[in-house]
Amino acid sequence: MSGALQALFNGASVVSEALTRSRGLHYGDGVFRTLLKYDGQLIDSRLQLIKLAHDAKALGLEPPAADLLLEEAGLVSATLGSGVVKILLLRSGAGRGYTPQTAQADRLLLAYPLPAYPAEPWTRGIAAFRCALRLGRQPALAGIKHLNRLEQVLASRDWPEGAAEGILCDERGVPVCGTRSNLFWISEGQLHTPALDGCGVAGMMRDKVLACATALGLPVRVESRPWAKLLDADEAFVSNSLIGIWPLRSLEQRQWQAPGPVTARLAAVLRHPYKASAS
Repeated sequence: MSGALQALFNGASVVSEALTRSRGLHYGDGVFRTLLKYDGQLIDSRLQLIKLAHDAKALGLEPPAADLLLEEAGLVSATLGSGVVKILLLRSGAGRGYTPQTAQADRLLLAYPLPAYPAEPWTRGIAAFRCALRLGRQPALAGIKHLNRLEQVLASRDWPEGAAEGILCDERGVPVCGTRSNLFWISEGQLHTPALDGCGVAGMMRDKVLACATALGLPVRVESRPWAKLLDADEAFVSNSLIGIWPLRSLEQRQWQAPGPVTARLAAVLRHPYKASAS
């Protein structure tokens, strides 16, 4: 048939039109979230799906029902007692042409084994570095976990030996986040985290950490601050849904006690299950 789709992948014929026509593959037209499955339970799954739905709507996608996604997440990870579930929403329709034709989203769910981290990142902190690549500011995409992660890929190419995370700045040199985490620091008794109004991803764990700070009566400032303010901080840490909180032990020439007292209090309130088992 002259009108049939012709495609090769590594020299082999591709028969899946869902793959070859995917706007997620062609343009990154979609969003995703990563869930921790621990001891048979999907951790914070409802909170993650709220984030996923918010991000989908920001791209003009209609998110599937949360109960359907939870059912499929359970199915795809059924053989894993603990692991990682990645939920991707890809805009439906043909891959060619930038203009979206529908708000409907296709669902792709993947399950992986849980990374085998030692206890030290939680108990002794991690070494981090300042990435040479700077994030571009795009307020229309700020905070959204969309499928285009090329900035994070490029930032990770020259990863120093011994480092566990890279800290990304925007074009002004203002710290924004880690390559796979949100960034926090404590200064003069206040918890600081960068405003994500121009770039960066607003992680579910970021919301949980801020809620823990409120529960502890810890003042919070969500604002962009110069790099020097981060280096002058009393404590610093990063967070994401898989690790909970990892304190920073070092960044450039700066050394910190890790975990610092405030970071330890936040981690105790957070009670992240992976941290509890590793320690």
